[in-house]
Amino acid sequence: MEKELDIDREKLIQYNWWTGLLVCIPLVFVFGLGLILAAIHYALAILWYPRWVEVLRYCLDDTSLRVEQGLLFRSRKTIPLDKITDLELVQGPVLRAFGMWTVKVQTASTASQLPEATLYGLVNPEQAREEILAAKTAYLKSN
Repeated sequence: MEKELDIDREKLIQYNWWTGLLVCIPLVFVFGLGLILAAIHYALAILWYPRWVEVLRYCLDDTSLRVEQGLLFRSRKTIPLDKITDLELVQGPVLRAFGMWTVKVQTASTASQLPEATLYGLVNPEQAREEILAAKTAYLKSN
């Protein structure tokens, strides 16, 4: 049985808009490049972010967590539940301003300190974390 985890797409679009804008603001004062970057960012906000968020999917089934993302370069990553070692909830200051969290998926096979996947914009990240852990437990008990 496959379940798609709910994403607050509007909030995620707003988050992308503001984080991109926050990068542009200091550059206005430093190099004057901020205005050019702000114009590029505005185009991204109109054309890119809504489409990027539209194709973003997190699907949980009995054996794995699947992450689908990307516009130009599509990516479908399947993470076996038995390989997941940790699900870390992270909230920085900008995420906190939007009432959002990210869920970082760590696996035993991850060669670096980077997470295997980062889940952005989940409607209820704590519940999603618990669902993934429950699916992992059920999968391990069935094997």
